[in-house]
Amino acid sequence: MLIEERVKGFLDAELADDGIEVYLEIPKNIPSSFVVFQLIERGRDNLINACTLEFRSYAPSKYEAALLDEKVREAMDKLHETTDITAQLGGGNDNPDTSLKRYRYRCYYNLFY
Repeated sequence: MLIEERVKGFLDAELADDGIEVYLEIPKNIPSSFVVFQLIERGRDNLINACTLEFRSYAPSKYEAALLDEKVREAMDKLHETTDITAQLGGGNDNPDTSLKRYRYRCYYNLFY
């Protein structure tokens, strides 16, 4: 199973109670708030797989985008509790999406599995 599938399944379950939709690409029918993520980099060292994922949280206001980003971070910080994946926050920032004209926050996680 691809790492993207594993992380998406985890986030879908973790964020479902908050009604947060998680996608691997921008959906055709764009909801008011959602999270999309993509693989940025992948590698392997001593047979340990590693990758970097970028998470983008979209919302109608800057404040809501920041809250959504925080929920993603809280979920990702628990990834190791139910999987064999270790996640380490690599950074993030406020990054409005000018093409979609939406507020957006980004965070990056380095995963080892």
